[in-house]
Amino acid sequence: MGNGGPPAAFEFYIGGSVGPSLYVRLVDGRLLHEWASAGGYSGVVTETSPTPEEWGRFRETVDRLGIREWEPEYVSAHSCCDVTYWHLRLETGGLKIVVRGANAYPGSPGPEVSREFREFRTAVERLIGRST
Repeated sequence: MGNGGPPAAFEFYIGGSVGPSLYVRLVDGRLLHEWASAGGYSGVVTETSPTPEEWGRFRETVDRLGIREWEPEYVSAHSCCDVTYWHLRLETGGLKIVVRGANAYPGSPGPEVSREFREFRTAVERLIGRST
């Protein structure tokens, strides 16, 4: 999927009407991210600039998790109330993916968050300096 440097496009959101939300987007090679709670927006946008090595590790994770095979949409029968929505847009090295979900995740038969999705979210949080 290519090596160092940021992708052509990257955007990730996860959140809902209750609980914390995270919105990350790539702008001019920098990651802008915002954490919020209870469905609102904090208004505090933080900027990070991952190194080429960090982008390389992120791409390795994307490849290992098989994100290019994820379905365009994941929706659970449990998506009527207290919903966690998520959205991913990624363009890099010939890969163009737009995928989203509502209380459903790749690799999970029900509303439980899958190992693959947890690992992907951890990789995103590493890029913005929120996880080790």
